[in-house]
Amino acid sequence: MFIRTEDLKYTYLPGTPYAVAALRGVNLSIARGSFTVLLGSSGCGKSTLLQHFIGLLRPAGGRVFIEGEPLGYGRRELLRVRQKVGLVFQEPEMQFFAETLFDEIAFAPRNFGLSHAAVKEQVEQALKLVGLNDPALKEKSPFHLSAGQQRLAAIASVLAMQPRALILDEPTAGLDQAAQDKLFALLQKLNRDRGITVVVVTHRLEQVVLMAHHFLVMDRGRIIMEGPATEIFSRVEVLSRCGLSLPPVTRLMHELAAAGLPFSTALFSIEEARAEINNWRARRVKR
Repeated sequence: MFIRTEDLKYTYLPGTPYAVAALRGVNLSIARGSFTVLLGSSGCGKSTLLQHFIGLLRPAGGRVFIEGEPLGYGRRELLRVRQKVGLVFQEPEMQFFAETLFDEIAFAPRNFGLSHAAVKEQVEQALKLVGLNDPALKEKSPFHLSAGQQRLAAIASVLAMQPRALILDEPTAGLDQAAQDKLFALLQKLNRDRGITVVVVTHRLEQVVLMAHHFLVMDRGRIIMEGPATEIFSRVEVLSRCGLSLPPVTRLMHELAAAGLPFSTALFSIEEARAEINNWRARRVKR
């Protein structure tokens, strides 16, 4: 396993009247090279959990393991884990500060003490991976990029450290459909072609359901379900209680099945649904 947690607990403002238990004993395993989607309603603890993966928060109880080793909280230990695991926050472009795109991407490699040549090589590679390697863009202010380009730049700033895992918290927030599609295509390519472990928090299920290997469902600070899409999206009542909806195509097939039509509900793409409906129509014609 690449990331594992053991009875992880965390409370905001402990010992005060405003204490909130955000994590209540989280146990999970994320396999190396997998594409995992973390689901849950707002406030269930998803962002808090992600921050534990790179030691931004220290648990009140339990442990985090990265590649089988317990996460330590000394400076050197945290530097090592943040070279392995990159976290992209919601709307990360709000944290831009450099004058040029190149300098923004180069910030982390420079601060990890890499040579000038190594920094340049890793920045160039990261920009190429996200499709921002146009020479004119490198000297452009990151604040003058489009919203989609800014999100890709934020991902490039993490990829410049050549991490083995990429963690993204609602990466499509504020992006139009074209930018969302481009972003998820990039994540799938990084996972499939480079073996990078990807963990995504998203509500855009129709875009990830076919590329994800594993789903985790959180509710009130706990993992309450995990498994492949076929298992997770068959438990409609549990998802509903957590404030979660089915992917649109899957929801349609559930509605048709509920109306008495003999359709599979374990379908997640328009192509699958079309084939199912056409086969049903062909069978009726033969009768």
